[in-house]
Amino acid sequence: MKYFIVIFLIFIPIAVFGAKAQCPRYSVSMEGTTVNMGVSYTERLQAHKVGAGSGYNGRWKIELFEQVITYPWDLNFPITTNNVHDLGNGVKMNSTCTAAGNVINCHSTSDNMFLEIVNNQVRMEKTIPWHGKITGNTMSWKFHLENPTEPVLSGVIAEGSGDPVELTIVEPREKGKYVFSPLNGTLELNLEARTKPERHADSVEWTVPEMEGVKRRVFQGSLKGRKLDVVYDNLPRDNSQFGKKRITATLKIGSCTATETRDIQFFYPRDAKNNPEGKYYNWFYYWKQTPAAKPFGQTVNIEFGGTQFDACKDFHVPAMFKPAYMYKTIHICDLTAKLDNKFTIRFPRIKRTDPSTHVAKTYGTTTHIDSFAVLMRHEFIHFNAYHTWREGKTLEQMNTEDADQDGIPDSLEPGMGFEAGTFQTYWGNDPDWKKMGGDEETLAYETMSEYTAGTYDQYDWGKPGKNWE
Repeated sequence: MKYFIVIFLIFIPIAVFGAKAQCPRYSVSMEGTTVNMGVSYTERLQAHKVGAGSGYNGRWKIELFEQVITYPWDLNFPITTNNVHDLGNGVKMNSTCTAAGNVINCHSTSDNMFLEIVNNQVRMEKTIPWHGKITGNTMSWKFHLENPTEPVLSGVIAEGSGDPVELTIVEPREKGKYVFSPLNGTLELNLEARTKPERHADSVEWTVPEMEGVKRRVFQGSLKGRKLDVVYDNLPRDNSQFGKKRITATLKIGSCTATETRDIQFFYPRDAKNNPEGKYYNWFYYWKQTPAAKPFGQTVNIEFGGTQFDACKDFHVPAMFKPAYMYKTIHICDLTAKLDNKFTIRFPRIKRTDPSTHVAKTYGTTTHIDSFAVLMRHEFIHFNAYHTWREGKTLEQMNTEDADQDGIPDSLEPGMGFEAGTFQTYWGNDPDWKKMGGDEETLAYETMSEYTAGTYDQYDWGKPGKNWE
């Protein structure tokens, strides 16, 4: 009995966005550390002036308060907590703390936490005692005066222009698509940013994605500057490394920060053979790693059949299951050679419970990774039928149980919606499909008809492919 299916072959504008940041006239970053019985306790505070007043006098908005406690031993309890601390007088602080290894780190922010400065004296707004002072251009301050383990924080006050700065990513463009070369296996990414004032452009700092197992090179040496050229050498081993990526450009001028992002996508050349194994096409190498290769969640062996393996020699056969060759193995033929550029597959839509599909010629169509998925589903039906109904039986036993030789035991056919004694219950009189291959083949086509196109789009990062189009 043969198991196969018949196949019928069948100027983006660059978005420019801008990030603006209003630089404060005065800002400060303070830090202090104490050590008690081997435990290091560090606090950091960032603030900038927002209120009226001459010189340093006025309200200062606290942007961030950070606490880092470092122990000389491992804590052995990695945790993350989120809490709201009520400091009184209507002041609340949102704190996120993490513990890992021997370090506890807490970041706290608030919309209504301010310092008040009057005649070089510093205190938390809405409190009585003065917690700190300004000497020259250095501010010092302590959160809790009565706590001997807490450090005194100090830092130099930075003076800015008070003018806004602007940052724009010119390249890459939003939703830009970048593909590894089919020749040398590299992916090139050009970065460019503009700033206003222009003199700050060389201070732009970039955050670019890394890919596991892939070497990343920056021609300019570091991820800082108005123009950078980033190269990724060789394709990754894992399909999960492709797809959506984010590029971030950051400009810091004192405590003034402007940040701009671009979301882009990384692809592989589908029909090249420059994956880490380098034996078969990239699509075969990467799709085997996805859920599309597990029909109905089942793990099976998958081998590349090419165009010379057994039934793969037939131009109309894209995949096959041959039980005598290797246990639990589905063979995928050379789809690059057999199908069109979209890997289009056209198949009859048959559903036993839908009478309209029994007589009308209706067809389904899939492309790219969907075609791979439906082929796996189709061949898995043959795989399952063999191991359920025929494995270990003699030819005589099989002929006795399946007299019409349609692949399904005669005793089961009525309950499954088939006619016992009929080789092909549905479409048997259709001139194009009367040799479909029997009722077992109908089961295989039915499972293709039940597949939802787009199910595995998130895993298809080939060019061409579902996401490239």
